Amino acid sequence: MKTEQFYTVKTLAEKLAVTPMTVYRLVEQGKLPAVKIGRVLRFDPDAVAAFLATVRVGPGGLKDGKPEGRQA
Repeated sequence: MKTEQFYTVKTLAEKLAVTPMTVYRLVEQGKLPAVKIGRVLRFDPDAVAAFLATVRVGPGGLKDGKPEGRQA
């Protein structure tokens, strides 16, 4: 594992097209594994790929049955 291969919060958020706050929330919820080095978080690309495999939506659609979007 080379450190230059790790993602930062910002680069991972950009790669996933989400906000950095979403990345922090996923880590806090224990859904996305991270490595804390000092005060910063880093993400192993293999761990990110494994996470994405667990949240992938298959042909059946959303598993939780909730409609997409916000409810007023």
